[in-house]
Amino acid sequence: MAKKNKKELFKAAQPAQKLRVPAWAAWGAFGLWGFWVFKNYLARFTPDLNSLFVMLSPEQYFSGNPLMALPGHAVSLGAGLAFLAATAGLGRFLLINLAKAGPFDTLEEAVFSAALGLAVFAHAVLALAAAGFLYTWPVAALLAVSAGLGVYSLKSSPPAPQAMASFRPEFPDFLAFTLLAAALAFGLAGALSPEIFYDSLVYHLAVPNLYALKHGFADMPYNLYSNLFLLHGMLYSAGLLLTDEMLPKFINYAAGALSVAAVVGLGRRHFTFRIGLWAALIFYTVAHTQISAWSSGTEALLTLFSLCALAAALRHEPGEKKFLLLAAFLAGCGMAVKTTGLFPAVGIGLVLLYRGRANPAAALRSALLFGLVAALPVLPWLVKNQVYRHNPFFPFLTSVFGLPATADAAKIQGFMGETRQMGSIEFKAWLLHPWKITMGEIGNSHYFTPLFLALLPLLFIIPPAAGTAPLWIYFATGWLLWSFASTMVRFLMPAYPAAALLIAASLEGRGHVALRRTLSYAALACCALGLYWAGLIFYSQGRWKPVLGLVSKKEYLSNTQATYPYSHYAAIEFINEKLPAGSKTLIIGDGRSFYFKKDFIVSSVFDKTPVVEYAAASASGEELYARLRAEGVTHLLINAAEAIKLGVGYRMFYWDARARGVFDEFWARHAREVFARDEVQSGRFLNRVTVYELAAELPRGTPPAFNVMKEIIMKNIEAKR
Repeated sequence: MAKKNKKELFKAAQPAQKLRVPAWAAWGAFGLWGFWVFKNYLARFTPDLNSLFVMLSPEQYFSGNPLMALPGHAVSLGAGLAFLAATAGLGRFLLINLAKAGPFDTLEEAVFSAALGLAVFAHAVLALAAAGFLYTWPVAALLAVSAGLGVYSLKSSPPAPQAMASFRPEFPDFLAFTLLAAALAFGLAGALSPEIFYDSLVYHLAVPNLYALKHGFADMPYNLYSNLFLLHGMLYSAGLLLTDEMLPKFINYAAGALSVAAVVGLGRRHFTFRIGLWAALIFYTVAHTQISAWSSGTEALLTLFSLCALAAALRHEPGEKKFLLLAAFLAGCGMAVKTTGLFPAVGIGLVLLYRGRANPAAALRSALLFGLVAALPVLPWLVKNQVYRHNPFFPFLTSVFGLPATADAAKIQGFMGETRQMGSIEFKAWLLHPWKITMGEIGNSHYFTPLFLALLPLLFIIPPAAGTAPLWIYFATGWLLWSFASTMVRFLMPAYPAAALLIAASLEGRGHVALRRTLSYAALACCALGLYWAGLIFYSQGRWKPVLGLVSKKEYLSNTQATYPYSHYAAIEFINEKLPAGSKTLIIGDGRSFYFKKDFIVSSVFDKTPVVEYAAASASGEELYARLRAEGVTHLLINAAEAIKLGVGYRMFYWDARARGVFDEFWARHAREVFARDEVQSGRFLNRVTVYELAAELPRGTPPAFNVMKEIIMKNIEAKR
């Protein structure tokens, strides 16, 4: 008898049952609901063929010499792959040789090893930072030891040969694979572009960069974001010490690609390879997943840790502890990357309870152990916040622990509101939440996939695949907790893979064959549409120009791009290259500090503004000068247009007339311009960034520097209020 392929075995394994609804009713339900969803979505987000033709016009991509950029990209990719291989080696040693967990197939082993290795290596770097020993050579030594342990692991416990289940791809599978490969390649192109993501420039990279400059943890009293959990930042600090920002960006991209592999692995273990492939495609072509691949943020690593924790929890059996502890540690690492990691962690805890429901007492003990172990990776960040802010949960729970001197209650409330992107929760608004998100009626949700809304509510109509209940629990828990916390759809990213697996599993099964095939093509169209939206954003940001070597990194970063307004990179580069080693810059009117290679003071829009605070605490201009010098400040950087924008939108310059008078007096006697750059676009003046030296006194006969704060920034702010 010919050996059955896994698809046939999967179908045979599905319980024989009558269709839940007649074929005509199933077609009617999916047809009417799908038509209504897609009609409204496409009316709001209509693909534009002209823009597609513009993006695909080949001549623009070869107007320069793209080959000139290849050596730099090759070095970045080589460094990234070496880092990933070394950390994965550490993970494999811990997984196979120490914990003796398994068995794994090759894909599972690779993903678990990489995730565990990244998590443990991040904690090793955290120990270096806490000890004030964050230098290049200890990080390189850790990496070398990790690589050595990996080599030892492969020699002592080589991967066992494994028979792979046969997979006979059909035409839609070829299309799915092609789209997924294109999405992964596109994500890599974005990862090779310079960093312009605002959150990375303010804290995802900026805070790890300061730690690297200071060789350990350092307080940033005026940067609220620096108090958020930052386990991912330990990997980024290591990357910055070893090379530059391209290594952190590759780590983030690799986490997303590994998440794709994890989805394929989950699909193959619990269903079929085809289901894993389609789920990976649905997950990775959500435009927000694609965008997350381009920058060194949190969502990709959070998703990787959460997915691997879920996969381990699904391997846990009564009486077994290895997979339970692995699930708990990785879920805890997800929470240590971002507080929203609590959502998938709770979902995994509920999955453990569900799977152990035959013995409730044992299941409860497992869930409690899971929770205790998962809390451990979070503890260092609570201790750090207690040391710096006397509140382990800062910027949360300030009503309990009080406000630090550098914090402002109204600004913290503004931070909470901007993060949540939602007001008070009303039942009707909550019910409409999925619709409004999908239709882009809420900020930061534009271009979200319509596939989840179109299919998930109706999957009960199609006989479900066996084993989908844990995925429903994980997804529903993540969505429910997120829906009460935020409307920021990228915060929901750890739940995307479960939704994708549920949809993919529904596309393959017994009964309603024609309907399932039709839905498969609809899913392909949605995935292609998600790739189109991501491409449109990528193109509008001009990321392709430095990737292809059409413009230099300096030229790209020095000028305004879409989502990257009023750059001060040229001034930062002047500071890095021209100022003495001991210089320290106070940044005024801009919260982005990543590209600094010398010491600085910066404030976020949700903190008090240092220059305002210093002026308010000084009785005269001379005292303000003395106070700045006591803080070690030698220079000021002022970004005029950004200062106006932040001053109007976030009330960054809240000083009174007396404090402004103190600043003006100080300025007239001690500010000497040493660098200025005007940004002009299409013949129109756009912005000026300036660097000033703090002089004990101006040379005789030297007129005071033009007071850009008084004459430009404050006048424009007051005119716009």
